[in-house]
Amino acid sequence: MSDYEASSVYKSPISARNANSEKIDVDTCSKISEDGNVGLSQFEAAKQADVRVTVAESRKIARKIDIWILPMFCISQGLMDKTALNYGNLYGMKTALHVTGSQFDWIASVFYFGYLIGNYPDGWLLQRFPAGRVFAITTFVWGVIVLITPACTNFGGTLANRFFLGIFEAIVTPGLTILTSTWYTQSEVPLRLLIWYSFNGWLGIFGGFVAYGIGHIKSPAIALWKYIFLILGAVSVFYSVFLWFFFPDSPIQARFLSEEEKVLAIKRVAEAKIGVKNTQVKMYQIKQALLDPKTYLLFVATAAGQTPNGIVSNFSTIIIKGMGFTTLQTTLLDAVSSGVQIVGLLVAGWISTRFKNMRVITMVVGNVPCIIGAAALTYLPADQKWNRLVAYWFTLFQTVGFALSLVMISNNIGGYTKRTFTNAVTFIGFCIGNIIGPQFLIVSEAPKYTTGTKAMFVGYIIKAVAHIALGLYMLWSNVKRDREFGKVITYEDQLKGEEAGMHDLTEFENPIS
Repeated sequence: MSDYEASSVYKSPISARNANSEKIDVDTCSKISEDGNVGLSQFEAAKQADVRVTVAESRKIARKIDIWILPMFCISQGLMDKTALNYGNLYGMKTALHVTGSQFDWIASVFYFGYLIGNYPDGWLLQRFPAGRVFAITTFVWGVIVLITPACTNFGGTLANRFFLGIFEAIVTPGLTILTSTWYTQSEVPLRLLIWYSFNGWLGIFGGFVAYGIGHIKSPAIALWKYIFLILGAVSVFYSVFLWFFFPDSPIQARFLSEEEKVLAIKRVAEAKIGVKNTQVKMYQIKQALLDPKTYLLFVATAAGQTPNGIVSNFSTIIIKGMGFTTLQTTLLDAVSSGVQIVGLLVAGWISTRFKNMRVITMVVGNVPCIIGAAALTYLPADQKWNRLVAYWFTLFQTVGFALSLVMISNNIGGYTKRTFTNAVTFIGFCIGNIIGPQFLIVSEAPKYTTGTKAMFVGYIIKAVAHIALGLYMLWSNVKRDREFGKVITYEDQLKGEEAGMHDLTEFENPIS
């Protein structure tokens, strides 16, 4: 149940195909059980044959998933329209639309109103229907919306455009968080999740170079800011066709796995004891999520942490340019910010995978450079542009805590409905933070934007406190569980926990979790 998994001792046994060296009867497997549990019959077949996935088999399956599925996760995350508005603003979008500074703040914020509204419905679609088809349709629609953004000529039209974009892009990060645990084992999730989440940064670098190239267009046929939306929108539309044909719903539908490997893939994921996927919405699990302190701590940490993100993600270019750099220099220096973000995420993912009980600690430590950076941005003199630039780069470690919060949801919440609902609540906090963040950026305070940097500073502190409280609660829960059920988990106990997870029980209902 908690990040402190070392307190329960269990090592998966290493053997041949199964204890009796029998072939798995894959013909008895069906896709979805009568009560909506995806992979249950595969798990039952593995249980009947006493399957024990070897390390070599698990690594082979993980490699195949890394080759086929992880790149699609990465591209889907990277294609989200996080940089277009930022660079569009740099190239005169605000002036072209004839909007004031406060109106442009609302153009940035309204995206997250749409995200907020689309959050749970999108999650419901992902639960009820094949993931590949849902992702393909939403990616196609948001690509079209991005493509028509250059047709917007005023505040109202752009506001509507960004609102509907938020509705359809709300599928991506929450959806990928849930899907990661259906493909990867508990120990594999942290690094993989932070890899695909790091593509926010990779797209930031890509967007920076695209913007740099656009800045060199001589005698452009249209306004420079429009090129950014046309390029990113076209890529999204093209990619949606690929998703329709190649993105499977779960390991059971994966064409790159043999029938026997599909059973092994379900078995190895089942060892997390939180199941794979259930297509039925269960109200009691929603009620349980509302009574779980983890839900509220994740909400507070996310809302506080995303307030600075609402500033950084939409206005980083004008913040950097305001330090005294040219437009073209800003595009490249902002790309460095994305590089810092990538390094922070990958290092955090490696630490969380390599060392036990380090997730919460890494989350808390990731807040330290953000707090220092925000303080330096606030109090360093405006003429120290390079020092202030480095301080700004430090704030990009902010994504570490949020990404590891998603790992917590993916790994530590049992029951598919509960996991989906907790995910939705967390992303409500995500939306609230990103909505209010831009409102702290006051145009008259340029170039230092002191109110904005102070809001970042306070947000990082609140996030750090919430992460500490989350770690203490999860540690207490783990100690309490060990006192009730003992620290040593036998192989039989492990099987009971796996079966409970495959029957879609929550971590509170499953004592071996």
